[in-house]
Amino acid sequence: MRTYIRLLKLLPPYRTALIMAFVCMAGFALANGAMAWLIGPVMKFLFSSGADAGAYVIPFNAVSIPKDKMLVAIPLVIIIVALVKGISSYGQSYFMGYIGQGVIRDIRKKLYGHILTLPVSYFSDTPTGVLISRLMNDVNLLHTATAEAIATVLKQSLTIVVLGAVVISLDWRMALAASIALPLSLYPMRKLGKRMKSISTHGQVTMGQMTALLHEAIAGVRIVKAFCMEGYEAARFQKENDGYTRYMLKTIKVRSISSPLMETFGAVAFAVTIWYAAYRIGNGTLKPETFISFFASVIMFYQPIKALNGVNLNIQQGMAAANRVFEVLDVPAETEKKDGAAELAGVRDSVEFKGVSFRYGADWVLKDIDLKVRKGEVLAIVGSSGAGKTTFVNLIPRFYDPAEGAILFDGADTRGATLKSLRTQIAIVSQQVVLFNDTIRRNIAYGDFGISDEEMSRAAKAANAHDFISRLPAGYDTVIGEGGVRLSGGERQRVSIARAILKNAPILILDEATSSLDSESEFEVQKALGNLMEGRTTFVIAHRLSTVRKADRIIVLGGGGIREMGRHEELLAKGGEYARLYAMQFSE
Repeated sequence: MRTYIRLLKLLPPYRTALIMAFVCMAGFALANGAMAWLIGPVMKFLFSSGADAGAYVIPFNAVSIPKDKMLVAIPLVIIIVALVKGISSYGQSYFMGYIGQGVIRDIRKKLYGHILTLPVSYFSDTPTGVLISRLMNDVNLLHTATAEAIATVLKQSLTIVVLGAVVISLDWRMALAASIALPLSLYPMRKLGKRMKSISTHGQVTMGQMTALLHEAIAGVRIVKAFCMEGYEAARFQKENDGYTRYMLKTIKVRSISSPLMETFGAVAFAVTIWYAAYRIGNGTLKPETFISFFASVIMFYQPIKALNGVNLNIQQGMAAANRVFEVLDVPAETEKKDGAAELAGVRDSVEFKGVSFRYGADWVLKDIDLKVRKGEVLAIVGSSGAGKTTFVNLIPRFYDPAEGAILFDGADTRGATLKSLRTQIAIVSQQVVLFNDTIRRNIAYGDFGISDEEMSRAAKAANAHDFISRLPAGYDTVIGEGGVRLSGGERQRVSIARAILKNAPILILDEATSSLDSESEFEVQKALGNLMEGRTTFVIAHRLSTVRKADRIIVLGGGGIREMGRHEELLAKGGEYARLYAMQFSE
């Protein structure tokens, strides 16, 4: 119920459309009831004299209408009622469809916006395909639990009220006999609804896993083909696909058994009604024409009850999707740690690690790190794989927060600054270049699309990228494909460096920015990096130790702490961990 109330809170912006839809539903219900009530009088008119027919058609005034006028009036009334019913049905369908699509748009926008605010740690634990599935598939299923469900419940409930009034007005004792099966149908409706929710939850989880596999295989298609693993990936996908199909078949079973159950209960009520009607007609206490209207009304009465049973299954399916969507929305967003966080203006003196410790789960990666990096200093971070080098630099822009200690800018804890002002001070160039399926212009200007062509050209030249960009078919307006697939590795890296140069941030993080490049590309990128690092406080992670010889200081991470610190020549002379790593790389 709490989940459904959260969904209903999305409806207030569509209040006007909801009112219009309700008016149309009321019109539909009244027209439906009028059509059922008319059947008896019409039957009597066709098989009786004009005077009797007239008196029956307008019973409250007992007006006798000539038969020739009745021949015109009755078809006209039927047409008018049918038109009202048709227009009302169209109106409620349109308005509720409008509301439903609007709600889906709003919740998808809200979910996507919230996903972008989640901390980096959340994305480390959650596959991309699972998030895509929740954003697309699960949100689409919410349509059945909001607009469609509300439309069906309101429309069919109003129809039940109107037809119920007609049935009771015709003969209340017959109405009691006809409603005998209603209480019996409540229990199976409830059980089937619970079963549907459980099946749908498992089915949506499987859909998320399918989407994750699909995303991985397509993103890594070159590796899949290089290792001839197409069959393996297809088999993994087929396993999840078969599982999803099994859940869908279970859904079909639940829906398939629901309708016959309701029809069986309806048949019981119909049989009791027929028996009681025959008894009443036999002793003269029930008129045949009244029974005809009553019979038509009861048949029409059970149609909305069946519809409500169906919508209950849809609601349970939608609730399973809603729970998965709200699971993501309830994950706390990345927020400032302190109320009234200050705007960070820059770094005037230093960046300091003060007693910093960090762990993943129970495993400590960094422990009691104390380090002060002066403004404009180039600090190189080296160490064996898994030593915590990337974690170390990820703490600076607060992709993660220390478990203990603090990162200080000019003596002030970064957790006291707004995230935007903090990250504005930091530019990042990593080994895994992230480019978007857009033009080179928009990739370089990412973060500030209002820059001039002159500024962009200057940044590209500083990154040694202007020449190759100029040779492209559309120059800076060339679309580079997903992940920059139409560029070489060195070209992609230089575009990312141009983006960092254009940001002009005082702090620079280089995370193995040249480790995957060939010698010629590395030479071009190193020149670009030299331009980028000038005058900036720089943190450099490098596996190739030849690239950090000129660093002002080098720290060697290992065992959760700083094992060694100094310049290149000093560390080689010590013959410690740095010298060992250096010797391993240059032993040949």
